[in-house]
Amino acid sequence: MISTAGTIGIMAAMHEELKRIVAMLEEVSKEKVGHKQVYLGKLNQQKVVVVFSGWGKVASASTTTMLIERYQIKQLVFTGVAGGTQPNLNIGDIVIGRFFVQHDMDCAGVLGIKRFEIPLLSLTEIPSDKNLQEKAIQAANTYLNEDLKSDVDQHELAELNISEPAVYCGLIASGDQFISSPEKQAELIEALPKLLAVEMEGAAVAQVAYEYDLPFIVIRVISDKANHHAIIDFPRFIEQIASHFTAGIIRQLIG
Repeated sequence: MISTAGTIGIMAAMHEELKRIVAMLEEVSKEKVGHKQVYLGKLNQQKVVVVFSGWGKVASASTTTMLIERYQIKQLVFTGVAGGTQPNLNIGDIVIGRFFVQHDMDCAGVLGIKRFEIPLLSLTEIPSDKNLQEKAIQAANTYLNEDLKSDVDQHELAELNISEPAVYCGLIASGDQFISSPEKQAELIEALPKLLAVEMEGAAVAQVAYEYDLPFIVIRVISDKANHHAIIDFPRFIEQIASHFTAGIIRQLIG
């Protein structure tokens, strides 16, 4: 489990996930910052601040900055869903982000800058904290092996063909678009062969965390295969599956 003498920030990409995480907190208080509702409390005796990030890179980057500047967080955990890009990934699998790239960052028309490279930082992939990677992998496996059967309705799992979810750690790509095209998915995999998942926030969180020297980790539940079948019963999946997974993993991770 992770702990720190300071406060750990927790960002959720969905309101349903936020609700389950907040329900686990003790000594809860809340305050409004701009349009965001922020929850402060303790999880397993660890001080935490929990907030819904909003969708997309701008929303997640601004929320990360707010947590750093206003609440002086010492570590950050981001959780949500993502589309899987490799054939071995299935709905319900967990992807821990090892590296992050902005797949819609393209300044290659400027001399000397490569596709995906962040101007001025000279980086294409930003790594998460290695210690948090290891602890997140351990927490995810513990949840799947010890808590899943008692935490999630087995009929819900069966209807989505979730039988033995696995944990992976690798490259996640972020961009301000929902990937549901096989052609776009194929283009991304050709450019980023090790890509495991696509979503809309992680790489923006990574860039802000990198610039502030903040240890962070991103935990994603695979909700779809990022192709024509990407539009599933999304609200049901989030409420009945993903929100349980993410809250359960965070409960194992923090304290």
